[in-house]
Amino acid sequence: MADWQGTVAVNTAGAEDHISSFTEKLFKREEERQAQLQKRKQEESEQSFRIQESVQLFLDSFKSELQILKSLLVESSKIESTRLIEHFDNLSLRVSKLQRYVSESAMFLPPYELKTAQNLITSLQSGIQEKRDELLPKKKFAFKTSNRKADRRTAMPENTKSEETAKDSKSEDDLVIELAACKFVGVSNKTLQKNGNEINKKDIALASLTDCTVLLYGAPSAIHMNKLKNCKVFCGPVPGSIFIRECINCTFVLSCQQLRIHSTTNSHFYIHVTSKAIIEDCNGIKFAPCNWTYDGQEEDYATTGLTKDRNNWDKVDDFNWLAADAHSPNWSILDESERITSWSF
Repeated sequence: MADWQGTVAVNTAGAEDHISSFTEKLFKREEERQAQLQKRKQEESEQSFRIQESVQLFLDSFKSELQILKSLLVESSKIESTRLIEHFDNLSLRVSKLQRYVSESAMFLPPYELKTAQNLITSLQSGIQEKRDELLPKKKFAFKTSNRKADRRTAMPENTKSEETAKDSKSEDDLVIELAACKFVGVSNKTLQKNGNEINKKDIALASLTDCTVLLYGAPSAIHMNKLKNCKVFCGPVPGSIFIRECINCTFVLSCQQLRIHSTTNSHFYIHVTSKAIIEDCNGIKFAPCNWTYDGQEEDYATTGLTKDRNNWDKVDDFNWLAADAHSPNWSILDESERITSWSF
């Protein structure tokens, strides 16, 4: 009897230990599950905050540029007739750039904001065309045709027609470069430099450069860089945007409000950016904080209003990588041991 009771007691104790161990595992799994849920909620919250921040930055930038374009359109009636064609071409180009900005931001914009922006651009384009037709009426003796451009060219001298045809065939990027106030295009193996009195508050274009070092001392309003290879680019604070496309094996040392990088590979970015850099169709690019200084840099910052207190150099949005729980493989932080700490030219 005693042996039977002892056996029962041992079996009961063993069962209790098993139940306790099983219960402990359940609690542990539940804790792990809750921890994962909390982590996911935090990541989603951070992602939501980044999107909201990007949307607000877009709205502020879009509104500012839209007001400038409207003001320029109103001023059209005061422009000398000999400068009207250039004036309207510049207006159309800026609208085209604004349209590109909207298209590039479409991924994170709420449908209402995207539709509103598109409608405003369409309205502005119509206004520009109406004002252009009013101030630059077509010749009455031109042959009628359903194609407006053909109608205009019919009344043009041959040399003007060829210029117009060439302009129509150019891409948007080509026009951006052509109309930039300051530019370096098609140069190899040189050190190129512009100072503040040459670039302040102006659009800058760098295109088709190879093995060049570019030094921009000052505060341009915007920079467009296309097709750079094995180059180093240094620039003072930009209160607007810097656009970089199709660059290979380059080093960029920049300060700006917005940085947009497209189709760029194997390049290093030392940046000070108040919003977040946006990349698309990129790979092998690395980021570090901007560490270039020059005489007069503090004055340039004060002139642009670009804050030095906020720098999102290590926060990058990759439009080709939507997974919130994993880092994009297309960009990384440049290891401190790899960073250049002293620049010489």
